[in-house]
Amino acid sequence: MAICQTSLAFWLDLYPYRGIRPARLPDRETMNIPNFKKLFMPDISADAASLIHAIASATAVIAALIAASAMIIAHMTSDVKNQQAEVPVSRGAQAVTVVHESDVQARLEIEQLIEQNDALRAELEREKAERLKLEASLKPRALTPQAHDAFKALAGELKAKTLAPVVLLNIHKDDKEAVRFAKEIAVALTKAGVQVQIKQLPLQKHNTGTQVVVYAGVGGDELEQAFKTADFASDIKRSGQSPRVKVDDGDAIAISAFISVYPRSEI
Repeated sequence: MAICQTSLAFWLDLYPYRGIRPARLPDRETMNIPNFKKLFMPDISADAASLIHAIASATAVIAALIAASAMIIAHMTSDVKNQQAEVPVSRGAQAVTVVHESDVQARLEIEQLIEQNDALRAELEREKAERLKLEASLKPRALTPQAHDAFKALAGELKAKTLAPVVLLNIHKDDKEAVRFAKEIAVALTKAGVQVQIKQLPLQKHNTGTQVVVYAGVGGDELEQAFKTADFASDIKRSGQSPRVKVDDGDAIAISAFISVYPRSEI
């Protein structure tokens, strides 16, 4: 039993990946590749690929340790039962006492192994979550089939109620992935009968994800319901204001919603 515990501790000491933190996403120069395919499907950097491989390797090691712990626990439980079965009845009270002491000690050791096994399982779940988070961050954002269905339903409502809301879409030209996603949103809204006005506004520090503000303008309720159903934004807020925005050299127009597509969230 001491050998099994020593072996388990030895393998835990070899696990080097607990403190790894993901690398940052590729910078602008790395992503500025004049290739249509790479624009929509950006290459994964060597550091990111190495990190994914490291997390996967660590996950495999932890899974192997969990399997080994389960085998040890099963073996110890079997030994305890065998010891109890092998004690002759004729040895009397002394033999029973020895068996009880041995049984208590074995159960304590089993409980310790179970605790270690639970800790390994928790670590495995953390490693899996970290890997999935990293992999998701490397994929470009895109509207889901659920989002497209929500915008199709919005088109039917706006047409039936003869509404033509105006949405201001904020695009940040310095982030190619954000620009591509913003354009996809603009196309979907336009097909739904929404008037989309695009502006390039300065990027504020620490702003990430897609943020939406719905105002008290034309079709505000319909837009809010469609946005929530589409589930494409990280934050959707409702405001009682009805702002007007001047687009180009024309007159100021009232907008029903303001959408800002910022860079993806950093890990």
